Amino acid sequence: MMKPFALASLLVLSCFSFGQFYKDIEFKGMKNFSVKNRNDKVIIGFDYVIFNPNWYNIVIKPSSLKLTVANQDCGWAHVDEKIKIKKKVEAPYHFELVGDASKFAKSTFSGIWDFLTGKGIAFNLKGDLKAGAFLIRKKWPIDFTYTMNYEEFMSFF
Repeated sequence: MMKPFALASLLVLSCFSFGQFYKDIEFKGMKNFSVKNRNDKVIIGFDYVIFNPNWYNIVIKPSSLKLTVANQDCGWAHVDEKIKIKKKVEAPYHFELVGDASKFAKSTFSGIWDFLTGKGIAFNLKGDLKAGAFLIRKKWPIDFTYTMNYEEFMSFF
């Protein structure tokens, strides 16, 4: 009884590992960007529009991303909660990254010149998002830049 189940499980896992049932999720863009200051932490919120072409849900696991603001290192920001990406759907998913407010404030003030020239302040998130489905785990590389305008910047203070 156990042998057929084990054989079937092995077959399914080998198919996943060879990519026959797996397609990469597609990161389409970012919207609803926000920055909040709470308890010496900066909370960066945004909706990431993601398309999952697979026939199964994928769960994004807690991960760390390198945050750069105005070309200044702000350290690591963390995705603390699991996020379920629905199958066969393109939809926005809310992410909240938590980082060190002191590093964030220093880097945003160094970007004031960009505001004066009308460019805005560039936020860059870079790193690997950890995700998985069933027993399969994968890391998706992220390198996304968002340019914050004056109104968004002033809402931080």
